[in-house]
Amino acid sequence: MTISYSGNSFRLLLRWKGSIWRSVWRELFLFLILFYSIRFSAPHFFNWADPDETKGYRKIFKVMCNEFHEYTKMIPLTFLLGFYVSNVVSRWWRQFECLKWPEDFLSILCLLLPSKESRPARHQIARYLNLTCALAWRDVSTKIRLRFPSLTNIIDAGLLTEKEYEKLQDINEPSPGIRWLTPLHWVQQLIDAEIAAGRGSVNYVSVAMNELKAFRISFRRLYCHDWVCVPLVYTQVAALATYSYFFFCLFGRQDLNHDDFYSLDAFFPLFTVVQFLFFVGWFKVGQDLMRPFGLDDDDFELSYILDRNIVTSFTIVDSLQDDDPPKFEEDVFWKHHSEQQQMHQNMFLPKVPSSLKWGRIDLSRNAHKHPPKLHTYLEMKNQDPEEYKNRKNNKFIAW
Repeated sequence: MTISYSGNSFRLLLRWKGSIWRSVWRELFLFLILFYSIRFSAPHFFNWADPDETKGYRKIFKVMCNEFHEYTKMIPLTFLLGFYVSNVVSRWWRQFECLKWPEDFLSILCLLLPSKESRPARHQIARYLNLTCALAWRDVSTKIRLRFPSLTNIIDAGLLTEKEYEKLQDINEPSPGIRWLTPLHWVQQLIDAEIAAGRGSVNYVSVAMNELKAFRISFRRLYCHDWVCVPLVYTQVAALATYSYFFFCLFGRQDLNHDDFYSLDAFFPLFTVVQFLFFVGWFKVGQDLMRPFGLDDDDFELSYILDRNIVTSFTIVDSLQDDDPPKFEEDVFWKHHSEQQQMHQNMFLPKVPSSLKWGRIDLSRNAHKHPPKLHTYLEMKNQDPEEYKNRKNNKFIAW
């Protein structure tokens, strides 16, 4: 699910679910094991293999560590990860924008089919919209697939009837992959039948069809994002650059000066661990957001969105449409404008400043004590220079 967070920086750093600590702790633990294994085993190996230091194994190891340290400066890791993660995050947000909400189409549907005789058709159309969401999302989302492993589970959820299930199966056999599109075609047929029966307003047909088209396009874009991923070679380059960088750090960040006990790196590679958290955590962000319809912490909560859409849809077409709006009552704003109108019409009444306030905003003209400033001045042609000079001295906009 998508993790929501708020609070100060210290509390945010202590969060575990969806945090950097949860993402990289396994890799960091393995890195530290390998790092300290090299640190503690290298001196014993040199004492055993070259006790007299005649073969120069220790010197060769130091030269290799210094070379590996220089190699880490040659890998453009910041550029590669920045470009990679920025593309993945942009793609992640575009996929969320492909999740279409049904209330826009259903609000127009209530104008198209406003009568109580059209309530069964409105209710059926609302169910078909959510049926389309369930059929399409279960193809791309692990959570929806676990919720509806088969179409019979959608029947149990009430979004599909037995007869509609048989029709979907008959359509899917000759034309696989078009099952999610079928309920939207049924919506068009229901609207056409209602208009032919004289229970619909022809004026809103074009607007409703445009909304239905946008609803259908959103699913097609979602399928395209699921079919076409970020190129594999791009992910491989980012992964190879990240892990090869820290492979060289295993040797390049070793403390070769054993006599300096005041060095922090003699006990713990602090800066290397900080770099590991930054770079590997950065790469993990790209990996986790690559597929936002899975079971990770920051994946979209499609199951909740589907429940929310079902409740909202039937509330609009059933409860809200059948309920008459409240009758007009004079509120404080109406009374305020009526009083102001009477004052303007009758010049003999004393002017009373406005007492109407909205929150901390006073609607009277006297409340505007800080009007916006003019930051730029453009001198117009054929304009009196003296007049322009006076305007420039005026710091505020005259409303």
